[in-house]
Amino acid sequence: MCCYFYILSLQRLHYPTSLMKKLSLSIAFGLTLSTAVQAQKWEYISSASGEIPLTWKTTQQTASLVLDIDNDGINELVMGGRDKAPSLIYFKYDSSIGWREFAIEKEWLTIEAGGAFYDIDNDGDKDIVFGGDSQSNKLWWWENPFPFYNPNVPWKRKEIKKEGAPQHHDQVFGDFKQTGKAQLAFWNQGAKTLFIADIPAEPWGNVIWSYEPVFVAAEKEKQSWYAEGCTAADVDGDGFMDLIAGNYWFKYVDGKFKAIQFGEAGGRVIAAKFRAGKKMQIVVSPGDGTGRLLYYECTGSAEVTANWTAKDLIGRELVHGHTLEAADIDDDGNLDIFCAEMAKWSESKAEPDNANAEAFILYGDGKGGFRKTTFQKGIDFHEGRVYDVDGDGDMDIVSKPYNWNAPRLNIWLQNGGGKKLPNISRALDGRIGLELYSLRDYFKTDVAGTLAYVKSLGIKEVEVAGTYGMKPEDFRKELDKVGITPYSALLDYSWFKDSLDKVIATAKGLGVTYVGASWIPHKTNQFSKADADKAIAVFNKAGAALAKEGLHFFYHCHGYEFKPSEEGTIFDYMVQKTDAKNVSFECDVFWAFHGGQDPALLLKKHKGRFLAIHIKDMKPGQETGEFSGGAPLTSDVVVGTGQLNFPKILRAAIQSGVKYYYIEDENAEVMQHLPLTLRYLKSLK
Repeated sequence: MCCYFYILSLQRLHYPTSLMKKLSLSIAFGLTLSTAVQAQKWEYISSASGEIPLTWKTTQQTASLVLDIDNDGINELVMGGRDKAPSLIYFKYDSSIGWREFAIEKEWLTIEAGGAFYDIDNDGDKDIVFGGDSQSNKLWWWENPFPFYNPNVPWKRKEIKKEGAPQHHDQVFGDFKQTGKAQLAFWNQGAKTLFIADIPAEPWGNVIWSYEPVFVAAEKEKQSWYAEGCTAADVDGDGFMDLIAGNYWFKYVDGKFKAIQFGEAGGRVIAAKFRAGKKMQIVVSPGDGTGRLLYYECTGSAEVTANWTAKDLIGRELVHGHTLEAADIDDDGNLDIFCAEMAKWSESKAEPDNANAEAFILYGDGKGGFRKTTFQKGIDFHEGRVYDVDGDGDMDIVSKPYNWNAPRLNIWLQNGGGKKLPNISRALDGRIGLELYSLRDYFKTDVAGTLAYVKSLGIKEVEVAGTYGMKPEDFRKELDKVGITPYSALLDYSWFKDSLDKVIATAKGLGVTYVGASWIPHKTNQFSKADADKAIAVFNKAGAALAKEGLHFFYHCHGYEFKPSEEGTIFDYMVQKTDAKNVSFECDVFWAFHGGQDPALLLKKHKGRFLAIHIKDMKPGQETGEFSGGAPLTSDVVVGTGQLNFPKILRAAIQSGVKYYYIEDENAEVMQHLPLTLRYLKSLK
């Protein structure tokens, strides 16, 4: 994908006309942009030149955290400081009025870097956690006041920990103990210990949380030991969330955490799939120190330290590389890495410690390779962030310096046309359909009654997979009786290969335009490029013939196609080799995830090729990175209760032009699941 971005209109953001001239950092900072950044046409705005309101006076900006505070589907930026009140503020961007600054904590607290968020009190909004620095032994959480926000009214603060050793640099929430509810993991640097805390049953009271050690530094490490960085991810693809902290990952086995070392040194850490496969890759940047940006990959069991190998992504040591983020910055469906150095950290002097600090974007190719580019030079990044600042669907970059020219906030906006994306439930209102195969056992005995049940759910669009002994035209009549419209149908692969007349007759009898296959014959666990080539020939031939009849062919992915290949995966190869005019695809997000893919990235990678998606969630504990195309039917769970990230997936589907959205649930409890799934989907912003 071409890395070219248009400039977002400053007039749209309601900035003064005088600021229209400040489009380059050479004016704002007296610096020269790199050629790569100029080509991308990022738009710079800053509190230093008045585009972003920043009233606080702190000169030590310690923390930053990105989350959707007010449940509108757009993230806000929280910032923490430690030398002056207020200690916590957040910024909200509104396309109609611009930027607003809100108070979270108006009192003076010595907030440390890090932070985490979770719905601690289970009231439907995200609460936040920050810890005290080396001057404090406390860890706090703040109750989100949703839906009542006032720029001058602070949030209610409660204590998690108020004893023991000081300094709490980095926290993360995750269901590490496999209980169905998240726990809070946090570093306590003063104790040289990683702890985990259970959320109390009634956290809104004055309750100190119970916590226990996960990892304690060995005696030989304690003299010069300083650990930081933690995140949550399913490292080994077993379907359960793991804790990654420092240079270890922690697997919960038989009621205990097993510490597995993956690297020589810790620091800022991210874990994600930068290439297809079962296991995550882990990237570490030196946070408060000097070291290499290392990309760790595992071959063999992820529980064996020797199986992890490192690759240097920059080629030199980073100096206080305190920013490390993973995101699809160029919107090509492959994860990229953003890392950046601090320019200044000393409080005792005015000049920078590292005047030539650099920030890098490493563009991923989806196969574990990266193209290194310099994003900035001479700018300070301390817990910088990459996220969609203005809600227009693309990734922006935030520089939050520690004490370099602080207080200060710098943002580089990417284009996107500046149009705010609609919330998910509004965009999909009336468009959530059902794959009728979900109710196959009920259709076998009662077609009319089962269709009446579908209609009672408020579903009007369906995909057909079988007519249960009825002629296609008769099945269509039953659909018409209850006011349900079929738009697509899944038929046997052999029909497309040998019986196109049968395909055409069935499609016209049902009155559908889109007909597809959901399985390619192959030996179990042995799907190959040779199998793909045979299918590609069938798809292209069938697609061309069906087009002459006013029909359109699509293929429904089933997981086994995501085996790695030189193109990325065999599925990528199939997309490349099929005729885009006559062949589309249906993304079953369950099977894509089962095959080791991030469905949201997959939809973006092949933008415009996916006609429809199957909305289906996977229970925790179901392994992924598998190429069998099979899983127990009990693995299907109520959407929103499993492993898949549906806000991210559905946002990507909307952006990628997906036309049809079909729920599919093959669990025997489907009738109990469907109302809950629909309720969840309607709640999404």
